[in-house]
Amino acid sequence: MRQTIRKRYILPLIAGLLLLFPLRFCPDAAAAADKTITLICRQDETVLTGMEWSLYRIGVRHDTAIEFVPELSGYSMDLGDLSSKTVDTAAKTIESYVTAVSLAPLANGQTDTSGELTFGGLSNGLYLASGKTLEVGNTVYYPSALLLEINDADASLDYDAYPKFYQSTLSVEAKEYTVKKVWIDDDDAHSARPADLTVDLYQDGVLKETVTLNEGNDWEYTWSALNDGSEWTVAEREIPEPYAVMIDSNSSQFLIRNTYQETTTTGSETETTTTTETTTEPPATEPPSTTTKPSLVQTGQLWWPVIPLALGGVILVGAGISMRAGKKKNEK
Repeated sequence: MRQTIRKRYILPLIAGLLLLFPLRFCPDAAAAADKTITLICRQDETVLTGMEWSLYRIGVRHDTAIEFVPELSGYSMDLGDLSSKTVDTAAKTIESYVTAVSLAPLANGQTDTSGELTFGGLSNGLYLASGKTLEVGNTVYYPSALLLEINDADASLDYDAYPKFYQSTLSVEAKEYTVKKVWIDDDDAHSARPADLTVDLYQDGVLKETVTLNEGNDWEYTWSALNDGSEWTVAEREIPEPYAVMIDSNSSQFLIRNTYQETTTTGSETETTTTTETTTEPPATEPPSTTTKPSLVQTGQLWWPVIPLALGGVILVGAGISMRAGKKKNEK
């Protein structure tokens, strides 16, 4: 009799409680992956239909520090304070190592006939959106990487993002590319520099060449390739301690900066001091064209876009885009 009661009443009750457990103790579980980002890719009067994008989940952010996914955790990257002046290079740096480690994307997609692409079902975390070049007639459009954060700062679920692009004209002539290495340190830190460094050159995500930079070649390398719409990226293979790497670029120049990180320990606390730049002059470059046409300041170095951070459920911490809250799909 007792066994009959247990089977008929108690076991179904336990099963019901187990089903309710996630809702009782994890009230946000059902809403954890309910946010979307729509990329809107239009340049002036041109709708960029068929542009391919990949979305990567790269980790989570703690103030200005990023806890990366395991594939990226071994690289010491100098991302600045993730302010409007540093987010562009932060996104480019992360994109370089996403390529180097062949990180698997969370999702892929192409823009539709309106130049739009929506990534849905996103939970909290830090994401990188990386686009491929697109040929429209005789013009090639190069998209900048986007570094985006999703959190619970407000109840907004749907956001629009406007990527930044620069463009060039296809040509049968070869185009020169240059990668330059600069050191941001003081005289006392020179002994920490290695004799040489290995840099990998990627064409459309495929490793094409490995080069060595040292004092003999003035930490610089130049190569030629057809201007056929290919997108090049570079990555320093092994970042020497105690330096952190930052990578900036335009359509033909790549600047790799290694900044000295001095670590001091006081009691149980560890503090890292970053050497600031004073005299380094990176190569100049042309300003990128943008969908929102923000004003750019010429500094004599690489162009540094000034892009406001968006506050809200999806916080912009990435390169060359502006964001605004989209209408919720269930809004009446």
